[in-house]
Amino acid sequence: MADKLALQGLSRLGVFPVTQNDTEGYAVGTKLNIPFAQNLTKTPDVSSTKIYADDAIYLDMKSWNGINVDIVFAEMTLENIAELGFGEYDSAEKTLAYNPQGKNQEYALTFAVKQANDEYRMYCWFSFTVNEVVEGEHQTKGDGTEICTYTVRGTLTKRKFDDQPCKIHVGTDVAWLSTVPSAGTGA
Repeated sequence: MADKLALQGLSRLGVFPVTQNDTEGYAVGTKLNIPFAQNLTKTPDVSSTKIYADDAIYLDMKSWNGINVDIVFAEMTLENIAELGFGEYDSAEKTLAYNPQGKNQEYALTFAVKQANDEYRMYCWFSFTVNEVVEGEHQTKGDGTEICTYTVRGTLTKRKFDDQPCKIHVGTDVAWLSTVPSAGTGA
């Protein structure tokens, strides 16, 4: 009987600022500390152009533009919001000069998903551009179990050096997630 490979869960999300992403090379900086990811949803961004001939589809061209992603976090510090490009954080005053438009900064993402066979499917996405950080709904505490979550929205695309969007690895050694491979002059 073959191993069961069903995927369940989300853990060990890593966010690394991209310091170089061009045709010469690719490199990232130090991993940011943004814990407690709860959910990651992906929606492919694909466009299609149809060319007709003889009253039928002659050619259906599809273009992959990336993947739109929402990552939900249980909490996020003001410093995290600034690190993602949405303001300037003053640690002495413990204040954020919030900028809702953001800087559309680029990051690499790593994360693990447990397989039913107790191995992990580990992902390393090379280029994730953050478009928005949304603070969730505020509600009175009461006896409820709801918390105000944070959603980071952005788009995954290919890195420019080799046109690769990601690497996926299967195994049990989650140390694979602790680094993002450099390439070209970034290596």
